[in-house]
Amino acid sequence: MSGARRRRGRLSVLLTVTATAALLLGGAPSAGARSGAGPAAAADGGVWSGTWGTAPAPAAPDGISRTGLDDRTVRMIAHTSVGGEELRLRLSNAHGTQEVEFGRVTVGLATSPDSAAAVPDSLRPVTFDGASSTTVPAGAEVVSDPLPYPVPGGADLLISVHLPKPTGPTTWHWLAQQTSYVSEPGDHTGDPGAAAFTGTETSWFFLTGVDVRGPATRGTVVALGDSQTDGSGSTLNGNGRWTDAFARRLSADPATAGLGVLNKGIGGNRVLRDGTETERPQRGTSALGRLDRDVLNQSEVRAVVLYEGINDLQLAPYASAEEVLDGLRTLAERLHARGIRVVVGTLTPFKDSPLWTAEAERQRVALNAALRTCPDFDAVADFDAAVRDPADPQRVRAAYDSGDHIHLNDSGYRAVADAVPTDLLAAGHPAATAPRADGRHV
Repeated sequence: MSGARRRRGRLSVLLTVTATAALLLGGAPSAGARSGAGPAAAADGGVWSGTWGTAPAPAAPDGISRTGLDDRTVRMIAHTSVGGEELRLRLSNAHGTQEVEFGRVTVGLATSPDSAAAVPDSLRPVTFDGASSTTVPAGAEVVSDPLPYPVPGGADLLISVHLPKPTGPTTWHWLAQQTSYVSEPGDHTGDPGAAAFTGTETSWFFLTGVDVRGPATRGTVVALGDSQTDGSGSTLNGNGRWTDAFARRLSADPATAGLGVLNKGIGGNRVLRDGTETERPQRGTSALGRLDRDVLNQSEVRAVVLYEGINDLQLAPYASAEEVLDGLRTLAERLHARGIRVVVGTLTPFKDSPLWTAEAERQRVALNAALRTCPDFDAVADFDAAVRDPADPQRVRAAYDSGDHIHLNDSGYRAVADAVPTDLLAAGHPAATAPRADGRHV
């Protein structure tokens, strides 16, 4: 962004790990791995790929996201979708009101998906332009130096960030479906144990992405959506979002293995309208407004799954099916201009949920019918057909219902993941976008 400081960094310290940690991390670092900026592949053929991501949003009107953090360490878990031999982190102050100092930052492996404890000897420091800390202006983001750190897909990275000074309102992601941990005062980034992390939140703070690179990394698939993509209704700390199941599906197929999956869903998000200060700002910028940051600025994006629009239909001021379709077509046009393939998802049923109305249902059915035949998308994922009740298509199948009659449970999200066509993701298709340079404020 304009006015943001741009910095580029290199990491020159090689990583050494104990035999136990090396096994857990997936082996020793490759001699061919290199640090550096730009879209070029590593010497052994891999490219930077997004292995984990979330979409940043403004602070809520009250609570910890609004008051911020001061001399605390926040420890967060990021579940990887694809493995690599080196990694880099993305930290964001996109929605902050003042500059934020990120003090010491470390990455390790969690002992379990619901623990703040690190696997012994797995913690390593992360640097920015070779320094152990960085200050990021309001409205900007930063990418760390590459760190040689072998990690497999399906691992739980433990990322700790010390915030030595008052942050003001945070840039966060409120609906994580994952426990994060807030420490007692001080820098606890190097603590292998969990004792200092006495506070818990189910949100991520400032952390928006992890990229990896290795011999087999082939690029990124981004899921752009709302709470259905965010995983509302899935098991806490269970990695039961549809994007988690989809990543496992891609990894198991030789034709699509090596692709990372980024979850850029935001609960309550809409295609056409932003969340506002009086209407849950944590719902985030509209899909149209956040496409550049959350999709086009990610690493080696090959395809996007657009699965959004239900909130436009069910939240006032209500949009029509035609208006939402126009918004989705605009997103597809912008993505196609960058050579990115677009899969669009139909909207799933929600009868008996609190916001259901006969008119919203009529608009949903009309939108789905248009999406199934619209030529502006490369493929259609018929999520509606995958999860609706055959006896009452206005309702979610009972076996897939989380209980609120709109969001799915883990089984329902697996059905959604299985409905995404993958032919256009097969090996041989070129990557569409280049990653951001390392260590830059963007």
